[in-house]
Amino acid sequence: MADVGTEGAGRPRAKFNAAFIQGTDQPPELNSFLEGNGVVPGSYRVDIYVNGKLSGRRDVTFAANPVKGTVDACLTLDTLQQLGMDISQLDAGEMQAGQCFDLAANVEFAHVEYQAASLRLKISIPQAMMSRMSRGYLAPELWDEGLTAGFVNYSFSGARRTVGSQTRDQYYLGLRNGVNLGAWRLRNESSLVYGDDQPYRFRSNRTFIQRDITSLKSQLALGETYTDSQVFDSVRFLGATLASDDGMLPDSERIYAPVIRGIAETNATVEVRQNGFMLYSGNVSPGPFEITDIYPSGSNGDLEITVIEADGRRRLFVQTYSSLPIMLPKGALRYSLAGGQYNSYQEGGQTPSFGSATLIYGLTERVTAMGGGQLAEDFQAGNIGAGINTGLGAASLDLTQSISRQRQQTRNGRSIRLRYANTLDLTNTTLAVAGYRYSTDQYRTLDEHVEELNLRDRAAIGQAKDRYEINLTQAFSEHSASLSITGSEQRYWSQSGKVRQLYVSWNAAWRSLSYGLSLERNQTFERDGQSQSDNRVALTLSLPLGNSPGSSRAFFNGVRDSTGDYDMQAGLNGQVLDDRNSFYSVQAAHDSRSGSAGFGKLSTATPYGRFDAGYGQGSDYHAFNIGASGSVVAHGGGVNFGQALGDTFALVQVKGVPDARVSSTSNVKTGSNGYAIVPYAQPYHANWISLDTRQLSADVELETAVIQVVPRRGAVALARFDASVGRRVQFELVQADDSRLPLGAVVEDAQGKVLAAVDPTSHALVLSEQDSGELIVKWADQQCRASFDLPPRDPQRAFDRARVVCQ
Repeated sequence: MADVGTEGAGRPRAKFNAAFIQGTDQPPELNSFLEGNGVVPGSYRVDIYVNGKLSGRRDVTFAANPVKGTVDACLTLDTLQQLGMDISQLDAGEMQAGQCFDLAANVEFAHVEYQAASLRLKISIPQAMMSRMSRGYLAPELWDEGLTAGFVNYSFSGARRTVGSQTRDQYYLGLRNGVNLGAWRLRNESSLVYGDDQPYRFRSNRTFIQRDITSLKSQLALGETYTDSQVFDSVRFLGATLASDDGMLPDSERIYAPVIRGIAETNATVEVRQNGFMLYSGNVSPGPFEITDIYPSGSNGDLEITVIEADGRRRLFVQTYSSLPIMLPKGALRYSLAGGQYNSYQEGGQTPSFGSATLIYGLTERVTAMGGGQLAEDFQAGNIGAGINTGLGAASLDLTQSISRQRQQTRNGRSIRLRYANTLDLTNTTLAVAGYRYSTDQYRTLDEHVEELNLRDRAAIGQAKDRYEINLTQAFSEHSASLSITGSEQRYWSQSGKVRQLYVSWNAAWRSLSYGLSLERNQTFERDGQSQSDNRVALTLSLPLGNSPGSSRAFFNGVRDSTGDYDMQAGLNGQVLDDRNSFYSVQAAHDSRSGSAGFGKLSTATPYGRFDAGYGQGSDYHAFNIGASGSVVAHGGGVNFGQALGDTFALVQVKGVPDARVSSTSNVKTGSNGYAIVPYAQPYHANWISLDTRQLSADVELETAVIQVVPRRGAVALARFDASVGRRVQFELVQADDSRLPLGAVVEDAQGKVLAAVDPTSHALVLSEQDSGELIVKWADQQCRASFDLPPRDPQRAFDRARVVCQ
């Protein structure tokens, strides 16, 4: 009986009886397996876990510890600080930069463990010695400024409507363009609109260059952009701004994005504008709709929503937009500085120079103070306020004083603003936004001041008097139901009396049937007491026609308005031929105005974008609409088409491997140049990108299938996967006397790269990048060489076989 074994520090030697290994007539060589967890001094890329949480992936040097007689990870003080440790509490003496610090020996209860099999370095540090940082936060040293690249992100929608003998076309193209060069980002947001009732019109919303200022945890922007909106209402200007970036901060808060809700009676187009600029245009199906990917240009301002029905009817309503209460942790500072020229959308309008400064500071864990000032020609404004966090929610109150001088008249006014937010976990209630604002008739924002200058001798604009808004969501988990209420009211000192909007929806399920009831109410009250109302109530039903996730669904939508008109649709929707990325919808409809109609729509999501087309026909009209969204990215490796991009995204490179699928992102694969676009990445945080190895050819081998990227804001991060591409060959290795090689012998190529290990039958499955060459087989203190020359590749075979002599 032959025993082989190994022993570790402090552990008895483990023994294995090699007689149980069948198929070999040579003594086995198992040291490469049994000692696989041993560490040889050198540099290794490892996943670092600090106190059980993943902190990042980096190269770590492992060096011999002369005191312990082991090979340990070399952790410098800089490394420990980057991992979140407060090194000011350490007694490091006269340590030199780059010197290894023995954490376990110098810090009580600290522990360092390396798991070679999984490439994990686990570090345990007493919590009292950790600096304050939020989950997912990584040190600036790990932030990647990304590649030099250019991109175009597009969103297109088009519609042709024929009513009677009259045909109208309408097209919209929204663009977000960018160029990254080192740490700098050039950005442009623009749109192109065309219709029969207007010629081609191109408008640029903003063009600016931007970069991180890491030491200040801020963003510097130069060009055509917007001021910060947390203290003063945001204004569009041409100049420079330096403002805190929440994403860089350990205790960051996410940006609040408004939700647009409404009811469509047909296959309709929804347009969203702010300050005259179109932020969004897309096609929606009949019934209640909800749009969540609207990102206003940093402005506290009304959103104008237009619903264009298939028969050409247009409905307009306004939704107020405001941010959440301002709260910061104790000692946290947020600021914004801006200066330049006011930039109006109106051609030939006034462009006064101005400066703006705001400051928000966390006084205590519960109280946040804020303030700021704006200064322009004939205009001044000052703000002061505070936010408080209580057990009943967070609230902020601030006061703005403005002075506006024009036409030998001085207007001195005030505006008070109250905001509140709360989530009641006990009742699953979320009060996302509840706001109230009151302004005197002499109060002017900078936008209103400039707008009045542009009006000259015309009548004064309607000044806001007060406004309130509420967004309430109540979940009923026991009944799989939820109630959502969105409401607002705006009153004016002049012109129309007030505008009120209310949207209520109830969504629930009974067994497999999903149903919803929605109410939309828009009211305008004139100064003479008269009012106009636009009310709609909608019922939706949806029932799956099978138990599989891809089963089609039958649905019904019914809408009735305050005039007694109604619309009804019934139909089917689901996947196209079990394709998880392609969908269809067909429905029959009937309405009280034009009788019966029919609609159909196809949509597909590909690695190169999302595309859809729809057609509807009624008794006196027909309509055709199309839509597309996606991106084009140019970089050092070529040009790639992809899905619609976020502000920050990543490129995946698998050199020489087309059609490699990215499993961490839906429907993304590499193109012919070996690159793929991962459309979204979270800046300043760890983003894990993984490949689907099950879809790879047998002729491809990856060194790793998962890579981490930590991009800066706006960066195009590169995730490079090292791949070997060749042909699979099962070599039968025999010695000159026709005897077999020992089990476990290591097979290498001529450059010393480990390719495989010999099995009990003296075979080794190798990925060979060459059709001819030499293999080197090593075991114990012996080695031999085997030359090979492979026949032409047979595409019908998963792998080739070859017998070679090793001598």
